[in-house]
Amino acid sequence: MVFWIIGGGKFGSRAAHCLNRKDPNARILLIDSDPDTLQGWKGRVDTVQADGITFLERHLDGGSDMMLPDWIVPAIPIHVAFEWIRSTLKINSDVTPISVPEKLTSFLPHPVWGKEGELYVSYAKFICPEDCLEPPDLCTVSGKPRETDLYQVLEKVEVADFMSVVIRSHQLAPGVGGYPAQALVNARSEIGLSEGRVLVSTACCCHGVVHALQVRKGC
Repeated sequence: MVFWIIGGGKFGSRAAHCLNRKDPNARILLIDSDPDTLQGWKGRVDTVQADGITFLERHLDGGSDMMLPDWIVPAIPIHVAFEWIRSTLKINSDVTPISVPEKLTSFLPHPVWGKEGELYVSYAKFICPEDCLEPPDLCTVSGKPRETDLYQVLEKVEVADFMSVVIRSHQLAPGVGGYPAQALVNARSEIGLSEGRVLVSTACCCHGVVHALQVRKGC
């Protein structure tokens, strides 16, 4: 199994440690722009000094000798899936980030606006434990049932003139989330086939982030 971890800070380092411990035979590539951050991982996992989004732009579609990943673990404080989709769609389309419609705050749990018009949502009112096991039905902290997984809620979002595309984050180890590389490619393909306004979300069972963009083809 091949993992690309985007970001080598606290969360990326924890992901590398947990995944390496879970499967010592896994191929782990840790990507960070700061050489000091990567220094402690030399000889333990593979490392690349690079901006994470730029690295994905150059290598995720193939065309190099880089071994493509089975899983991508986003561990930097930006919406990695959205940024990669936006930047690579620009090759053949006019892509403009737009604000998420305010209507979503009326039916998504605990919405919080980001600085660039994105929306963060969560079932939790508290800081989750770092080693959360993400039980299928119950919250680890509260013990209360989770009737519908958040990624499913976002998949069913209906807002006039918006298509909703969701990349589901899976638990790869306690407290470590990621998504198949193919899920990013599939999401981009789905968005690229049509014009208009799109909600682009990444979400696990309990937490998510939503961005929006306008796509015009052939520009």
